[in-house]
Amino acid sequence: PDGTIAAVIPKNGAPSVVKKRIIRDFDRVLYPEKFIVPYVETVHDRAVLEVMRGCIRGCRFCQAGFIYRPLREKEADTLSRQGKSLCDTSGYEEISLSSLSTSDYSHLEQLLDHIMDYTEEKKINLSLPSLRVDNFSKELLDKINRVRKSGLTFAPEAGTQRLRDVINKNVTEEEIFRTCAIAFTGGHTSVKLYFMLGLPTETLEDIAGIIDLAQKIVNLYYHLPDRTKGKGVQVTVSVSTFVPKPHTPFQWEPQDTRETIIAKQKHLVSCVSSKKIHCNWHQVDGSVLEGVFARGDRRLGEVIYRAWQKGCHFDSWDECFDFQKWQEAIEECGLTIDFYANRRRTYEEILPWDHIHYGVDKAFLMRENEKAKMACTTPNCRQQCAGCGANRLVGGKCFE
Repeated sequence: PDGTIAAVIPKNGAPSVVKKRIIRDFDRVLYPEKFIVPYVETVHDRAVLEVMRGCIRGCRFCQAGFIYRPLREKEADTLSRQGKSLCDTSGYEEISLSSLSTSDYSHLEQLLDHIMDYTEEKKINLSLPSLRVDNFSKELLDKINRVRKSGLTFAPEAGTQRLRDVINKNVTEEEIFRTCAIAFTGGHTSVKLYFMLGLPTETLEDIAGIIDLAQKIVNLYYHLPDRTKGKGVQVTVSVSTFVPKPHTPFQWEPQDTRETIIAKQKHLVSCVSSKKIHCNWHQVDGSVLEGVFARGDRRLGEVIYRAWQKGCHFDSWDECFDFQKWQEAIEECGLTIDFYANRRRTYEEILPWDHIHYGVDKAFLMRENEKAKMACTTPNCRQQCAGCGANRLVGGKCFE
């Protein structure tokens, strides 16, 4: 009667729980080094090296950080060989060292030493898209800049320490300033910072804290004696809307309503007083729809079909996206946005994905959810095993 799932009953001898398969030896897994190169420019027009799979951090909003556990790394020699092969056979002029948190790769310095001579000789750019502020160093920046400077992007995610602790980001304001100072004295005059609006327990003070942090970074730049003279600084604040995801500690949390998101975006903009700070954010209606489907069940299949019948195609393009048609499709199926996106789930509720086991125990997610309410952090996997259960997939502990 309340629209929630009463039970999940397997059919025709299917298993009651579907378990994830896992690649144990990531260094030996097949990786395509020769492939057909498109004759049109692609979005990610570069060679991509996946340096590791999984993440040690445990940010409570991040689905990938949990479903790809445990961490498995490739050897530096393997990656160096694959990177050279990819560029030699494709003609790409950029190599991206890809992972959920590339600066956590334990052989990063060794890998950069191996591959830098090649990239310098061939004038190939090297990008590290996933850098954390708590392990960024001048030595790392110098290596990145040896070929040519690429943009630096960091993700504090929240504007206050309290909220960063809620989401288990484990990054302090001092570490953010230290990293930006390294970047500015190393010749950079701009940084991009990623944040989220609508995180659990968020207040207006947390939102104002985003701009306050950006302004402090601007002020930091002008107080550095070794900064690049004659140039101004630009801090870009890129804000997305929090969408609760399955298989995370926040899978039970409500998403902000459309009206609340809009109000928070307006409040964020009202806090900006410097031309050195540029803000951009995601389209609200797209985030609302993402919130519906992120934790949806099989009933949404009919919604997708009806929306398609109404002409909803290429919805990731703003000019093609029609939120009203999606609303109509949802209502015609007897469903509501509020049920899927805006309500809080109880721990007892059967969730549409509960029959999928990816290694992390549901009890662990509950514990993390409770710790979030107290703004209590959990150490990363290299510091201390938190007992999530994913280690069993590879026959024991990830780290001693």
